[in-house]
Parts: sequence; structure tokens; C-alpha cells
Amino acid sequence: MDINFRVLKEPLGFIRTIQIVIAIFAFATTSGFGSKSSFRVKCMTSEKETDINYEYGYPFRLRYSNFIVPKCDGTYDTTTEKIPYDFSSSAEFFVTTGVLTFMYSLGITLFYIFAHQKYIDDQVVPITDLGITGILTIFWLAGSSAWAQGVSDMKYYTSPVTLAKNLEVCSTLATCETTFEGNYATLNVSLIFGFANCLLWASSLWFVYKETVFHYQRQELLKQLPPQYPQSYPQTQSPGMDMQFQY
Repeated sequence: MDINFRVLKEPLGFIRTIQIVIAIFAFATTSGFGSKSSFRVKCMTSEKETDINYEYGYPFRLRYSNFIVPKCDGTYDTTTEKIPYDFSSSAEFFVTTGVLTFMYSLGITLFYIFAHQKYIDDQVVPITDLGITGILTIFWLAGSSAWAQGVSDMKYYTSPVTLAKNLEVCSTLATCETTFEGNYATLNVSLIFGFANCLLWASSLWFVYKETVFHYQRQELLKQLPPQYPQSYPQTQSPGMDMQFQY
């Protein structure tokens, strides 16, 4: 077995190591997220105050999360409300991309270390590495873009102001005021890691390409080309230089 830890000091191996760490942060900050939005309902008839908490988290299927609101009609009756939206597709795609890239980065890094000579000798391996790297780069770009839009939409629809605006009781029989907006700092960090992954995987394409036969063939072709010299032009003299003046 050809064990080579020096590959971790080279650009390709070093980038793969960073990709492992960044991928973990990307999917962990998303899959472990949970928060809530809160507002207070003050009934005009009975002056009763009720605190409403709307909790949500990964995978962000908001239509399955209900919250109970008083009717404020002079009775103790309540009604169940929910948000008819689902942001699970973009969130799950983002997390899946993170898990896949973590597993692939870890696996290919171990291959670099324990089978480095095979990676050099068998050109099928670096070409395959190049193809998978390109696919995962596209996954990160698409996943991060979709998740950025999903986070933006979710911030709006889970805002206490939006929740209260869509409740009939808040516009007729009660006043509703925000008590807690919800904390999206973790999801904002996940987006930073998502686009950082996209940049890292796009950068690694060049270093993987340099290990393939395509790069070697191009280098050999450039060596076989004749050297190029700048074209020289004959110097011309101005017609007035040889003129003789007679007085």
C-alpha cells in the first residue's frame, strides 16, 4: 500500500480537507435549526391577553405546524391556524448536497493518501474525480441559490407581523403585537457555508483537471508547437531626412 500524507499539503488535498469541514458546517447548521415566532393577542371585548408561539424547524414543512388563536368573541373558544407553505424541498436538497459532498470528500481524500500511485497511473480515476467534482459544484450552486430563496420566503411567512396580518381576529376583534421575531442567525450562517462550498468546489476543478490526461496532452501539444516570435518590420526613413537644401 502506497501511503502518502504529503498529498494533504498539496493544493488538491488541502482543498479536499477544507471541503470536509465546510460541508459539515453547512448541513449541520440547517438540519439542526429550530426557532419560534411569538405575538400577543389582546381581545377588545374581554381585554384578555394570550401569547401565541409558532414553532418551526427542519425540514420546514410549515403546513404541519399549527398554532391556536382565541376567537375573542366573548367566549373561551379557540381556532386552529396554520401556514399553508412547505420549504422542505430546498432545505432537504441543501442538506443532502452537504452530506454527499462530505462523504465524497472524505472518501477521495483517503484515496489520495492510501492509493496515490493508482490515482496517478490509472487515468480513469482522475477523470471520474473531475466529473463528480463538476456535478457537485453544480449541486452546491443550485442548492445554495434555492435555499437562499427559501430562507428569504420563510423569514417573511413566519414573521409575527405576517402571521397576525393573515388572522381575521387581529383585524376585527383584537390587537396583535410582536413579542419575538425569531432567530435566523444559524440559517444565515448555513447560506455562507453553502456559497463557500460552491466556491471551493469550483476552485478544485482546476486542480483535479491538472491530474488528468487532458492537461498532460495539452502540455505536450504546447511543447511541440514552434516558438512564436514577434513580427519585425523594416525601419523606414522619413523622406525629408535625405533632402538637401540649397540656398
